[in-house]
Formats: sequence, structure tokens, C-alpha cells
Amino acid sequence: IGWRVYFCRYVMIPFKLFSIQNFWRTTFRAVLVSSGTGLYYGSEQTTSSVPTSDKKSILPPITLYQYTTCPFCCKTRAFLDYYGITYTTVEVNPLFKKEMKFSKYRKVPFILTGENNDVQVNDSSLLISVLRSALLLHCSVSDALDKYPELRYVNEKNTEYVERANKYFIMMYGEANDLHQIREERQWREWVDTKLVHTLSPNIYRTLGESLQAFDYISSVGNFNMMERVLAKYIGAVVMYILSKRLKKKWGLKENVRQSLYDCCDKWTHAIGKHRQFMGGETPNLADLAVYGVLSAIEGLDAFNDVKKHTSIRRWYYAVKDRVNKQEGSKLIV
Repeated sequence: IGWRVYFCRYVMIPFKLFSIQNFWRTTFRAVLVSSGTGLYYGSEQTTSSVPTSDKKSILPPITLYQYTTCPFCCKTRAFLDYYGITYTTVEVNPLFKKEMKFSKYRKVPFILTGENNDVQVNDSSLLISVLRSALLLHCSVSDALDKYPELRYVNEKNTEYVERANKYFIMMYGEANDLHQIREERQWREWVDTKLVHTLSPNIYRTLGESLQAFDYISSVGNFNMMERVLAKYIGAVVMYILSKRLKKKWGLKENVRQSLYDCCDKWTHAIGKHRQFMGGETPNLADLAVYGVLSAIEGLDAFNDVKKHTSIRRWYYAVKDRVNKQEGSKLIV
């Protein structure tokens, strides 16, 4: 939301002063495909099936509404892929959002599931907790969601917000075997959402060169005509380069934002320690999947390459990626 406020204030409103509205509308669309925490792939509605293991899923079909390279969406897909959960994706246009016009919730990711596709679960961390709880409890997604009570509140602008309580908690039967590990997993999942993810945008748009690199990727994978590609790459890159400086200040990052990203990665690997392959021990837990998923949003960019060079996260990252690609979590579903 913060990104869209910046765009409206510093890009969209000034541009509306020009008379060639169709030209600027194209500009806005090209720029806004990146409006958010990560790199966004804007297109018309697309649906794709994700290959899963031969084991039949015990969950009903799931439809994931997403921006392809949004870190929160990447985190969600990492979870779904690791556990071999069958799902399809719908790519949402970040400007018009017509693919999700039925939803009062105006962010991504969210999922639709249930026998009649009538159960909606919003927010990446909540939907991961709900689906994991449903698998552990052998109950429906709707029943699992009911264990996270709604919290309604009104802000100073008289806008009502609805959230779910305890979204980082996993519901399970009986007594937990290792309370320390459960608390640790929960703590680091929240850290991903409140700390790690905010280091990404200021890093991928740190310089004009890196911003152009990011938008070159966006324009190459997006559904753009020639003019849209040029606008996305050059105008979008300049706008996001400027706005990244505001984000650096907003999230209290160091003057060298790379160091803030390095610090987060070092903090994570230090928490795992030398005697565990993953935070989950021999297998990734939800915290491992969350950190991996968010970082996968910038894989291939200069920021990610620098992280591999200047931190010790490389070995852990590719170990998790291998487990996710092999859907090894599906073996843990009983």
C-alpha cells in the first residue's frame, strides 16, 4: 500500500496534468507492475498447474492469487511446493486487479479453496499456518481457519480492518514435543515479515543500474507491447530508484543498504548454528521455507549474487531449494 501512495503522490497525479492520457496510462501500468515489496509480473489472468508428487493431496484444490515475484507470494509457493500441495495460480494485474474484483481483500497473496471454492484465506503467513494446521489436524481448511479468530478494528480514518489472531501459530493435537523449537520457528517467521523482507526493495533498486536490471527482468517476462516494455524499463527504473531512498529511511536501514541485507542473512545463519542443517534440524521447517521463499524473489539479481559472496547463506539456501524442488515435505504428510 505504501508504494501505491508514493506512486499516486509523485507519479500519477503530476502525470495527469498532461493531455495525452492514453500514453501516461500505459506508463503507469508499466511502472506499477513493480509497485510493492518485490518484482511484480503484471499480465492478464493466467492459470497454471504446478506439478506435484504422485501422492494424492488430502487438501481440496487451491487457487493462489499472486504476483509472480512478490516475496510474500514466493514464500507461499515455497510452502506449497515443499509439501507437494496441488494448486493453480492466477496472475493479478497490479494496477486494475480485475482478476480479484470479487474480493474485499485487496492484497496478494490469498487463496480460494474448499469443495465449492468458497473458502478464502488471506495473508501469506496466515494461509501457511492454516494449511499446515489442516494437514496436522486432518481437518478441512475451513475448520482450521476457524481456529484463528477474526479481529476487527477501525483506524483513525474510520476504515475497518479485519485480521486473524495468532497467525504464526500452528494448531495441533496433543502436547508439543519441543516447545523451544516451536517458539523459535514462530519467532523467525515473524522476523521474515517484519525485518528481512524490508531490506529487499532498497537493495534491488539501490542504484540506477540495479534498478534497470530489475526492470529489464520485469519487462522481459511481462505481457507488454513494445512501448510498455520501454516505459517499464526506463521510467519505472528511475521512479523506483528514487523511491527506494525513502524506503531506506522508513525501515531504518544502514547507509549502505547492502550491509543491512548481509546482516539479516548473517543473523539467520547464526541462529541455525553449526550443528543444524536447517532451523528445522534435518528437514526445513516453516521458518526455513519463509526465509528461502522471500530471498528467492531476488535470485539472479546483483543483490542476491552479492549476498552469496559476502555471507555464508549460500549452502543453506540451495539445500532448501533442493528440498522444495523435490517436494520432500510431501513425505511428512500422514
